[in-house]
Amino acid sequence: MFKSLKKIFTKSQSVVLLSGAVVTMMLVGIQKLGVLEGLELRVYDQMQQLRASPGVDSRLLIVGVTEKDVRKWGWPLSGEILDRLLGKLDSFQPRAIGLDIFRDQPVNPGHDKLSERLRLSDTITPVCKHTDKTNIGTPPPQGIEAERVGFVDVAEDTDGIIRRNLLLLSPSQSCSAEFSFGLQLALKYLEVQNIRAEYINEELKLRNIIFKRLQNDFGGYRAADAGGYQVMLNYRSSKIAEQVTVTDILTDQVKPDLIKNRIVLIGSTAESLKDILKTPYSSGKLDNSGDMAGVEIHAQSVSQILSVVLNGQPLLWSLPEWGEVLLIGGCALIGGLLVWRLQHPLLLAVSGVSIIAVLFGGIFFIFTQAGWVPFVAPALGFVLSSGTMLAYTAYQAKQEQKEISHLVKQQKDLIAQLQAVSRESGVTLKQGTAASFLGEEVLRDTLLNTRYKIIDNLGSGGFSNTYLAIDTQRPGSPKCVVKQLRPASLEPDYLEILSRLFKTEAEILETLGKHKQIPQLMAVFEENQQFYIVQEFIRGKPLSQELLPGQRLRQSEVVNILKEVLEVLGFVHSYDIIHRDVKPSNLIRRESDEHIVLIDYGAVKQIIPEQQESLTIAIGTAGYAPPEQMAGIPRLNSDIYALGMLGIEALTGIAPKTYRRDSITNKVTIQVQTNANLRNWEEFTDATDELVAIIDKMVDIDFMQRYQVTADVLKVLENI
Repeated sequence: MFKSLKKIFTKSQSVVLLSGAVVTMMLVGIQKLGVLEGLELRVYDQMQQLRASPGVDSRLLIVGVTEKDVRKWGWPLSGEILDRLLGKLDSFQPRAIGLDIFRDQPVNPGHDKLSERLRLSDTITPVCKHTDKTNIGTPPPQGIEAERVGFVDVAEDTDGIIRRNLLLLSPSQSCSAEFSFGLQLALKYLEVQNIRAEYINEELKLRNIIFKRLQNDFGGYRAADAGGYQVMLNYRSSKIAEQVTVTDILTDQVKPDLIKNRIVLIGSTAESLKDILKTPYSSGKLDNSGDMAGVEIHAQSVSQILSVVLNGQPLLWSLPEWGEVLLIGGCALIGGLLVWRLQHPLLLAVSGVSIIAVLFGGIFFIFTQAGWVPFVAPALGFVLSSGTMLAYTAYQAKQEQKEISHLVKQQKDLIAQLQAVSRESGVTLKQGTAASFLGEEVLRDTLLNTRYKIIDNLGSGGFSNTYLAIDTQRPGSPKCVVKQLRPASLEPDYLEILSRLFKTEAEILETLGKHKQIPQLMAVFEENQQFYIVQEFIRGKPLSQELLPGQRLRQSEVVNILKEVLEVLGFVHSYDIIHRDVKPSNLIRRESDEHIVLIDYGAVKQIIPEQQESLTIAIGTAGYAPPEQMAGIPRLNSDIYALGMLGIEALTGIAPKTYRRDSITNKVTIQVQTNANLRNWEEFTDATDELVAIIDKMVDIDFMQRYQVTADVLKVLENI
């Protein structure tokens, strides 16, 4: 039997591992196809939005061309206006000025004067744009060296959002610039500290920082266009820098301190000029509140480069492929283990949500430390593995139910055969006659099955004894419970049927022992024509020590007892098994966690010798067992009846032996003294009418009017 239990345990482990492995391989394959990329990018955007903002970058200033400026100065701005604007800004000694306004064509008046300023000033960086699939490109102003120009091309994802920082591109016919607009401005700022761009193994290096080239499978990407030289654009905040307008500069409304030693970026911010782009702050929003002007995105690029080089801000990093596989596999394994270990739907739901929340929280924390770890694939691994194990356990439970139903039927047939053989041999069977501890002295301090040492007697009933023993072959010699079944007859036919019945019951007990509030079956064996069942020893006190005469429990305590026992009975009844003997002494409050454990299952123990020829089984304990069970035809809701009687006992502090039935209403009544009038049981308790009504239905004398299943009782108890 121990080998059988180990085999089941190993099988469950194998299913968890197999499920996790299959789910992991499937998700890795799906991930490689790029199916999850869109979802991963959405999560990336949400983390970007959740991250704390450090505020604006004080090294930058944006001069925006607003709708008001367009109405006042026209569009495109003339060379004269731009020349005046640049002249005023240059007079305040900025470190660099970036002109994010194309000037490949003259806009008079003042074009020549502007062109001369652009040629002579080392502070100003003009822009150009490379040719792409949708644009023929825009050249820089004439006469400007390529080394002084920055391109304004951006790396746009398939959903139109800018998440990557394009730093370098090969010069083209339309745009001779190799460095991006943002990189050019950052380098001008860094020149003061003698920091220049270097190349180490074809990788860009500034100071001691290598800007590692972005790969197309970085983080949540699987098919990103990684052309040129890119890194992830680590947005500083939704508002990157202080902003003023062209009019503010031209009308001298800006303090010089706002410009001096800063990088000034000039560009359009008016929506009508259509230089508005989507950012991670736009994701999931119906309005355009997260969109940014092109000049603001270039400012984000400048800020990131400066922060990395000067402030030690790390570049975004991601896990290697093997790391992602381990993460997905780990989450899949956790999902399978969770379902395997927890059976309660509410616990599963709460635990599942908690684990997903912890996973997201952990990944978000890593994101705040500049790490982009995929969330969707690991979360799906957890969910799919959990779902797979749920489906497997549901299938397994269904198969177990079929098997147990077959065993229960087989058990009934064997009992009938046992009764027939008993009649022929002159031994009749019935429960009710107590037996002494035959062989008690012989068993004490001896080893059963070469390992179980009997140390105490726990009880006796019929022709079965229960002993407390220690398992001498397990580490620490833990205690266990040994039940001994002594045959009423030694006839070969009788023993052969009893042996089959015993093994059938062992299989049933093995299945029931999977529930955490039912003792586990440890072993079964036969020795010297005696049959033994070894079960887990539950350290604790029986409820019979809590339900003392004259002492009432609080309603909340009783409701909790009812709920706990009903949940265990629900598991037992799911296999069409009736406990038959629900009573306080068979309910142990476990010492380790205060949960109630239901003990003493089985039909074999209920077949006991008697002098009469009438035969019956599974009668139960008088006072708790309902009439149909006393008549030998118990039903599933017979256990509900017994639990209801226990509830009355707990609420009233009066034992069931004094309970009577009202001849008219059939309700449970109590006779406190001899010849005293019968009184309804609720008169002896402070329980609410709602709970009284529930218990009255639990103990209805007519099993058809009683609650049929434990789930119905649990549902109404939730309202108490």
